Amino acid sequence: MRCALFASLCIAISLPVCANEWRSSGAGEFTFTLQFEGEPIKGEFRGFDVEFDFDPACLDAAKLRVVVDLRAADMGDPDMNNILFDPAWFDIQQFSEAVFVSDAITEQAPGEYIATGTLDLKGTVKRIAVPFSWRRSGAQATLQGELELKRTDFEVGSGEWANTDSIGIDVRLDFTVRLSAKE
Repeated sequence: MRCALFASLCIAISLPVCANEWRSSGAGEFTFTLQFEGEPIKGEFRGFDVEFDFDPACLDAAKLRVVVDLRAADMGDPDMNNILFDPAWFDIQQFSEAVFVSDAITEQAPGEYIATGTLDLKGTVKRIAVPFSWRRSGAQATLQGELELKRTDFEVGSGEWANTDSIGIDVRLDFTVRLSAKE
């Protein structure tokens, strides 16, 4: 009995600990860029929350959840913001948040990963892959990446705005999120 208990204890001690919980610290940037009449225009999501259970040694246990407050989108112009909040675009009266939840994270190169999961935006749920880099310094870390989405996949810019003659279909998202270890 003592041998079995000792063996179990040795196995438990040798297994990697995968309980690294991270949370956005309020610092960082989450921007979007699209083409309007051939010129790039940029906006920013000023409200977002990131929960990240991550240890590069335990990718099978990794989980990423990102919640973006669509009501906090800002294009630097009140008229543009009003259009952005309209039902044809983000429809913030019905859909105040966009939520990404990963179900797999894979390493592509040292410090470079892809989180695969679902994005729920404006009531449409689609699978996407989010490439990101991970840099840790003690109890602080930075999650950084970029990806491109097609706005029409999520019915963003619907109705009269669905025509891509003046507003491009591709939207580039760039993010740099500062994370703190959760205690």
